[in-house]
Amino acid sequence: NFLERDLPKVMPALGLGDEPVPLWWTTDFILASPVGTPSEDEKWIVGEFNCSCVGISKCLAAYCQDHTPNACYTDIAKEDLYECERYAKILGQQAISIVGGPSFAPINVGSITRVAKDDLGLLSQPSKPKFFGALAQIYVRSQTFGGSDKSSNGHRYDSIAFANGMIKSGMSCQLIHYVHKEHDTFFDVCKNFNFIIVRCNPGQIKTDGGSQEKFDNAMRGIRKLGIQVWPSPDVMEFMGAKDALCKVAHLNIGLPDTLAYYSTEEFSAGFKKTMAFQPRVLKQNRGSSGEGIWIIKLKSGNYCSEVGAETCNDDDVLDMVEANDNHAETHTVAEFVEFCV
Repeated sequence: NFLERDLPKVMPALGLGDEPVPLWWTTDFILASPVGTPSEDEKWIVGEFNCSCVGISKCLAAYCQDHTPNACYTDIAKEDLYECERYAKILGQQAISIVGGPSFAPINVGSITRVAKDDLGLLSQPSKPKFFGALAQIYVRSQTFGGSDKSSNGHRYDSIAFANGMIKSGMSCQLIHYVHKEHDTFFDVCKNFNFIIVRCNPGQIKTDGGSQEKFDNAMRGIRKLGIQVWPSPDVMEFMGAKDALCKVAHLNIGLPDTLAYYSTEEFSAGFKKTMAFQPRVLKQNRGSSGEGIWIIKLKSGNYCSEVGAETCNDDDVLDMVEANDNHAETHTVAEFVEFCV
């Protein structure tokens, strides 16, 4: 039902009607129906959208750790590699359906620094590609292996899988690295492609000494030229923020009492009102791995029948679990409000 009923409405609801759904993304669903609800009547709501450099988990054997400093594409198990290639084929088919337009001449990337040691596992580029693409990465020179998401050759651990998916669909996909000192040259090169797949983990450009804002603005400029950018900076910003859930609250995947709070007064009043109605999931606007996400229930279990019918008192007791490590705490409403603000 989500794919047919709500998915076409998600991007417009987020103010991103001119952008395609991200090429590779995930969303977390939460069962909102009471225990015992028949499966055909269950309501599942979105808990989060994830679109900022989401990894292909089947490729994890290719990224370096202290005990695997030479990890590379060929370390991926055969059965996992099969799944990687299956995902990649789907990505390529989706990409080619989005791009459209004419092809360009072969792209010369000799003006930017070659960072990777090799392209182990990369298929040969098509002799006459339908479209020309690039996969943009960042190598953090101050960090071991170039960042925690890298293979031993300097590529991100799942870059080869992404690129091969494009190649198998008849498009070229060249692997390039963003070096902030070559900013202008890099984006001059990008203008020659039909599409750019951005695989730069949040924070890595800044850690390497560059400016994420400058990079994002330049990618916005590429997008304005009609070149596809997956995901674009605006998609990462508006789809990745927790208040995106408020914008889809009216869809079947949302709940009408989903709210975002931007002041102490709003939070205190809104939390007490909605907490009296049903259990809550409270999140920071940014974060990952469950950090700062609380699952909260009234210890008494006594909820009102509709939003706003009642409000919690300061001394009402809450049972709370943090999603990061699943540790439990018990606090009064007043204590929790003070903690949050």
